[in-house]
Amino acid sequence: MENELKSIIEEYFSSSDYRIIELVLRGEKGTKVAEVYVDKEDGININELAAINRELNDLVDTKLIIKDLSKLVVSSPGAERSFRYLWQLKKHIGRILEIELQSGEKAEGKLESVEDSDSGHIFLEIIIKEKGKKNSVESRKINFSDIKESRVKISFSK
Repeated sequence: MENELKSIIEEYFSSSDYRIIELVLRGEKGTKVAEVYVDKEDGININELAAINRELNDLVDTKLIIKDLSKLVVSSPGAERSFRYLWQLKKHIGRILEIELQSGEKAEGKLESVEDSDSGHIFLEIIIKEKGKKNSVESRKINFSDIKESRVKISFSK
């Protein structure tokens, strides 16, 4: 069912500016829920999500042969999901990112810029804290392909 569903959803988005960020299936037979996370370069609003949700549900109801799916939900990825595309990061310039590189190294810093060159890369302003010393700031260029996970750090302080 997952491949069939993914094919239907990919076909739906093929001629649009929207991109599937992630497709998640949850639940057991008869109670499966499909969560489709969608975004586009200039952002997505609640009205667009509602329209896509209605259209995709109608499409899946008519095309999906296997009836194990009880619900399909369309949502934006939100800050807790890792970025899949370089263009997603552009909306977050100036915010603090937490990243993990393919090598396993972790870093946290303010996103300074995003460049769409050949491989695409980001610039992070990283604060280096050393005990007994004044904090220093380092600007670091990171290739997007070297990033395993990246997300906005959620802060509740002012």
